[in-house]
This record gives sequence, structure tokens and C-alpha cells, in this order.
Amino acid sequence: MNEPGPADLSSAAPLPDAASPASAAAGSPPPSLEALATGEDLRQLYRAFLGRDPEAQLIKRGGTRPLRGLVREMAASAEVNQQVLHALVQQRPLPHRLLSTEALAALEAWLADRLGLEPAADAAPRSLPALLLALYQLPQVAPHMLLAHGGLHTQALEDLALLVQAGHRDLTGKIEFANREFIAGWLMDRHSGQGQLPLEIRLDGKLIAAGSAHSYRADIHQHHGGDGMVGFRVRWHPGSHPAGRPLELRLHEASTGVPVGLPYKFKNSFVDQLSVGELLAKELEEIKRRLDTLAGMVPQALSYSAFPLEHYDLYRRTHRVPPPPWRVAAEQPGGRKPGWRTAFTVLLDASANDPIAVRQSVDALRNQGWPNWQAWILGGDSLIDQVVALLGAADRRLQRVPDGEALRGLLHRRAAEPDHWAVLLEAGELLNSQALPWLVQTVQRSDALALYWDEDQLEYLGGRLPRRVPRHVNPILRAPFDPDAMLELNVVGTSFAVRVDALEAALGAVAKAPGGDVAEPEAGLALAERERLVWAIALTGPMVHIAQPLLSRPLAGRAEDSSPDLTRLIARATPQALAPLLPPGWRERNWTRLPDPLLAAQRPGAKPLVHWQATQPQAVISVLIPTRDYGELVRDCVDSLRSFARHPDALEILIADNGSTDPDTLAYLAQAEAAGELRVLRIDEPFNWSRLNNQMAAAARGPLLLFLNNDTRMLTRHWDDLLRGYLSRPEVRAVGARLLYEDMTLQHAGVVFGTEDFVAHEHMGAAVDAPDNLLNTQLTRRVQAVTGAFIGCTRETFEAVGGFDETQLTVTFNDVQWCLRAQDASAAACILYAPAISLIHLESKSRGFDFEDLDKQRRANYERDALEARWRPQMTAAIRLHPALSRWTSAGTALR
Repeated sequence: MNEPGPADLSSAAPLPDAASPASAAAGSPPPSLEALATGEDLRQLYRAFLGRDPEAQLIKRGGTRPLRGLVREMAASAEVNQQVLHALVQQRPLPHRLLSTEALAALEAWLADRLGLEPAADAAPRSLPALLLALYQLPQVAPHMLLAHGGLHTQALEDLALLVQAGHRDLTGKIEFANREFIAGWLMDRHSGQGQLPLEIRLDGKLIAAGSAHSYRADIHQHHGGDGMVGFRVRWHPGSHPAGRPLELRLHEASTGVPVGLPYKFKNSFVDQLSVGELLAKELEEIKRRLDTLAGMVPQALSYSAFPLEHYDLYRRTHRVPPPPWRVAAEQPGGRKPGWRTAFTVLLDASANDPIAVRQSVDALRNQGWPNWQAWILGGDSLIDQVVALLGAADRRLQRVPDGEALRGLLHRRAAEPDHWAVLLEAGELLNSQALPWLVQTVQRSDALALYWDEDQLEYLGGRLPRRVPRHVNPILRAPFDPDAMLELNVVGTSFAVRVDALEAALGAVAKAPGGDVAEPEAGLALAERERLVWAIALTGPMVHIAQPLLSRPLAGRAEDSSPDLTRLIARATPQALAPLLPPGWRERNWTRLPDPLLAAQRPGAKPLVHWQATQPQAVISVLIPTRDYGELVRDCVDSLRSFARHPDALEILIADNGSTDPDTLAYLAQAEAAGELRVLRIDEPFNWSRLNNQMAAAARGPLLLFLNNDTRMLTRHWDDLLRGYLSRPEVRAVGARLLYEDMTLQHAGVVFGTEDFVAHEHMGAAVDAPDNLLNTQLTRRVQAVTGAFIGCTRETFEAVGGFDETQLTVTFNDVQWCLRAQDASAAACILYAPAISLIHLESKSRGFDFEDLDKQRRANYERDALEARWRPQMTAAIRLHPALSRWTSAGTALR
């Protein structure tokens, strides 16, 4: 575009001079405006109105025209209209963004000297929006801009005022898409590169949706920089607005209220807003409804197939809880008591003062297939006294326990009796009729001190039959006891069975622990204390999981999805209150719970994650990254590691250059190595992931090793601190991270054995915040293996286990085999999945997928056979997949 010098500006529409009414209203200009404009005046005018410098020849022509005329013509110019005012109202970048801080300060000083700009109220330099707002309101400028640009000038003033309100933020973003469920787009601060901003969606000024921009957007990261955590998708309900009337949605940054981007027009018509895929999905939903009706008519035909979790009720009606698979023997080997002597005392918590709930729980007990039980009703008011008196008159097994003293005496007497167990229940919870028989069988087959089980919820729809029959929904399928998971979530639950002598001892331990009440040892039975009670029991003996849904709890309201409300199970006991109840090796260790860095912004009540304090807070971590070409991937990976590390100087980044030929990659590696940012090992030989990593490990200098793919990007601040903390625990052999695809769905949340009769990434493709079974993907927990895309371990562990298999497992399954070997050496050894450390993983972007190439597929098949030939027994023994889950679907998505 040609430079609009004074000769060009003179062609603008005639404007009033100082004697015109508009000029008179604006007031007489300062005398300095009548002077001829210098070259410096012309330069500053161009910077003020156009955000750039004029051509050199224009500056040389300075001194030929008065400053007043140039101000008038610059303010009314077409370029100001197109390049500045339109950019403002359309929220495009202003040309002024290229001016340095020094240039803006000089411009403000010039405006004060030559145009009479008042100094800022706080005497601090104005931001660019504040400077432009002040300029456009000057009496020497405003009338000319209003006459030339009309409403565009007015709108620009409003937008500038909002930008000033936003402070030093340079907000940009937009709504990209809206349908009947979601509004999606992106939002960021260009000034700081900050994402993860709070946002609001407004309609006619009214708030209709809120959330945060927290998802990774590779396209925005590439074009605008920053951390890329700028995408959003928020739910809304267009059905609550009049149908057929177009809606104008506006994106706002929530903390300032500043609107961002242009309005998004949404035609609130169901048919107009459905894409072809959504129309098909609607048709499939109707087909699925009809199939559900047919399935209910022929349940025996479905007994051979898998049920999606959303059809859990159909699964329960088809697969009722069976009786135990074998009978109680009269005598057991090893001198164990006869099974028929096993007795249960149900401690029924009635503190909610719901007499109907008490009656429902008692009715379920009366239907038990094991008669040797009694129930003690604890807590509650006079209403509970009355219902217990009514029920107890008909059944002597029911007893009201009036106070803690009476409970203490009863428990003490029961603790002296052999084979006597306590079952902790809340009023309203219903034991399945086969629950006590399953407990008896498990008692006889194990040395457990406590037993826990799966559960679900009962949804009462009401009305006529069949709606009056309650539906089983929201299953919780538990796993073997995991102490790491227990620090974040009560994975056992609030209802379980425990041998009475172990319960009495555990109650005493809870009472003596910090925060306990020595005078009231039965206080550990309170629902709020069940978390500490589980720890106290686990400290003295094994807790065994029964993989059957033995308990149902009433559902408050209607089930909207297939996920239970687990907030009541979130761990809340402090480290100080838990210290005496934890395993001995943990008692002297410092740990704390902090919010999940990915989920805290969008879900304030999200479960926190445990952080362990490192014993060596600045121990060097050697990060080992193999690559062949793909320099941009490596650069992004390395930069993200350093920028998010707490101690970047304690990182040793080692790159295995496996025969790169790309000039840009070679140039980057040479430059970064010369700058001391990384070291490069030249290994020009056929790709062998195991050998490359073994050679890097041998050359590394740090006591901690991190094997990392080149196609990853760190998202977690102070990730190095977290990794050091996990690896300072001697039982932890390796640590894996939460890996995400670019759309923030899960790529890796631990390796699970048994899926498709082999191994798989758990919950691959699920949303990062999906409320899956017991929040598995959001839970620090012990897993069978983790992916080689991120494996952290100590050098001592790596050398003790031995390196990756270079001969048979050159590319795939080497990570799984190494994890198996790491745990094979010790029963206490564990592999930890740590979602507190999160990364983007562009899975196989640099190497490609095996299924895309026949030779790669044959090699992968060979390596699978090699792994199974040696490790099949250990892999089978390591299966922790719930027995009810299908082996031929994504782990945790269907029941068989």
C-alpha cells in the first residue's frame, strides 16, 4: 500500500478549519499547532495515528505545512479508517503493536508537548489502548474523527475503554462453533502469551455459560506463541431460549468482563444446527432405544455380549449377583473354624434421621442368604428410637445402641468371639441378598482383616409399573487396595466389613492419632472418619476386594450419565492426622495435596493430587530424547521442559541424533549444543529405540533418568520437582505421566493388562476430565506398566533392572517388559501413574504407526510374540482389570 503523505491526505474530504462550528466547540488549538510541522512532528503523527513511521522522503519535506492541518487530515484519513479503527472494532492486531515501549513513551511525551495531552492520573506511562483513547478524545482530534468516521469512531472509543479496563492484557480469541450442547473456541492474552483464562458466554448481556480456556490448541500455539492452553468447550442450553430467533453470542474474559472477538450468530433452529453427523447420531440414538427394548425381551441372547456402561441396569437384570461358587465346608485346613460359625454385626448409621431409610436397610438384611447376623442401630433422634422399637419387636436381631459407652462395651465383647465380623452401613444402603454369603466364602478363603465390594445406585423413577421398579445405575467397580490411590480418594468406600477385633484396634489407633478423640474411640465410625479408619485397618492386615456389586445406595435425583458422584470419597484427612496410620516408610516423609493443574480451572471441586517432597530437591535429571530429524518437535519439547521446570539448571538434556539429515534439525542441534542447552550423541545406525536409550543412559550424568519421546510437550509447572518427589520413594521403580492428544483427550493413563488379551493404554481417547470409574485417570495410582514416551526412574533402579532389550524388543513393548522386570525383583516394588505431570503427546508423529507399513507390522508382531513367550505368566498374574469388564472393548467402557 502506498504511503499516505501530506499530498495524499490533502485529497481527503474537506474538513472544517478552526473557525468552523465544530472547531469552535472543540476550543482554540494551542499556539504550537499553528507552527510549521517538523520532520519529528511528522514521524510522531504517523506513529500516533497509523502505528508506523512515514517514508524517509516525507520526513525530509517537513516544515512546509502547519501542524494543525496535518493533525486534521491524519485523523480523517482513509488509512486510519481501514487499518486502525476497523482493526479495533474487529479485534484484529493494531499496527501500533510493533512500536517499542520506548517509542510509545516518546510518543506520549510528544503528544503532551505538542497537542496538550494531559498527563496520566498515576503519572505512569499509558498503555497503548489508554494512549489511543486519550488521543481520540483530544479536542484537536475528536471532532475531525467523528465527522470523518462517524459511528466507527464512537465504537472505537468504546472498545478502547474496554481494553483499558482489561489492563495490560491484549485479549484475542473467538467463538468458532456452537451446537445444541456446546460452544467452542479459543481465548488468550497475546501480551503475556497466557492461556487458561476464565471466560463467560453472554447473550444480550446475560450470562448463559462459563468455563475456562484450558485445552491445548496447536494451531494457536504455532501462530500466536504462548503455551497453547487456550481452547475451550462449554456446555449451554439453547432450548431455554426462543426457537427460531437467531441468537448473538458474545465471548467475554471473565475477570475483566471485556468482550473478545466478534459476535457469533447462532440460528436457534434444531434442524439448522445439526450437521450430517449429528443427524445420524440422533437416528442412531432412536435405533439404540428400540434395541434396548428388544434386549429387555431377550436377555439370554445378550449374556454372551458386552454391555456398555450406560446400559448397566440391563446388565444387572441379565446378570444377577450369583450365589458363591462353592459351599462352606464344615472344617477348613489349617485349623480354621467351621464356616457356619461366621457371624456378622451390622453397624447401621442412622444419624441422617431417616426412618424409612432404616427400614429399607433392615428389609435387605432380612432377605440375606445367611441367617447369622444382627444389626445395631447407631445415632439418630427419637424418630429412630421409635422405628427401631417397632422393628425390634418383630425381630430380636435388631438392637438400638443408645450411646458410645454401650457401643464400646458391645464391641469389646464381640471382639473376644471367634469369626465375628462387623459390617459398616449407612441407613438406606441395601445389601444384595447374596452379600453375606459372599463375605462368608471370602473369609474362609483368605486371611483378610477387612472386605470391601463393588456398589451401584438405585434410581427410583416412580409412577406405574414398570417405572416403579428401581433401576441400577452408576456402578463403582473397585480394584485391589492401592495405598497411593487411597491418599487421594477413599477407594474402599464408606461401607465395608471388618473383623471385630481388628475394628476395635483400629478405632483405638484412630482415637490416638492427631485429631482423634481418645475419650471416644467409637468416633472413628463417623462417616467423616471412615477414611482414617480404612488406613488404620490396612496397617494391621490385608483388605480384600470382592468383585461383585453387593451394595446399592439410593440415588438423590435422576441419573444423567453413567458416573457416580464421588465427591464424598475425596480424601480430606491431613498428612498430620494420617501420619501414625500410614505404612512405616511413609510416616517421616513430607507430602501434601494440591489441585490438579489441568482440572482446577474448569472444575473448582476437582480431586486434588498428592505431591511428595523430594529428599534431594535439585538432583540432576538427565532427560534422554532420541530423534531423527524433526528439529521443530525437539525444539518445542526441550523449550517446554526448561520453561516449566522449577530448576532448569538441574536438567541435563541429552539428544540421541539417530542419523538426522534435515538441515534445520542439524542447525538447531548444533546451535543448542553450542549454547549449552543440551548434549548430542551421534548414533548413525538403524533405528533401535532400546539401544538408543541404553546408550544415552550410559552417557548420562544425573542420578535421575527421564526417557522421553521427542513428540511430547510439557504442560505442568515444576514437573521436575514432582518427579524428584515420586522417585525419592525407594519402592517406586518408575513413574509415568498423563499423556494427552492435541484435543486434550487421553492418550495414556497407564498400561492395563488383559485388554484384547494383551496390553493397552487405559481409557485412551477419553476426555481428560471424564468422571470415569473411581476417577482412575485422575488418580495417582499403581499400574502394571507405563509407556516409554515418558518413563522416569533412578539411575540405581535402571542399572539394577538392566537396560531395555536391544535384541528382540527393538521398537515396541520394550517399555512393558522393562516395567515387568522392575517389579519382578521385589514384591514391594511398584510402577506409579502420576497425572500431576501432564504432557501433550503427538503419538508416533515422528516415527509413524506400525499398522501403516507391512514391514513395521510384521516386526511389531514378532516383538509381541517375543514378549509373550518369556513374560506371559507374569503378564497374566499382573492383570488387575475388573473381572466384569469386557476384554474386547476399551478398558472400563463395557461389562460382559
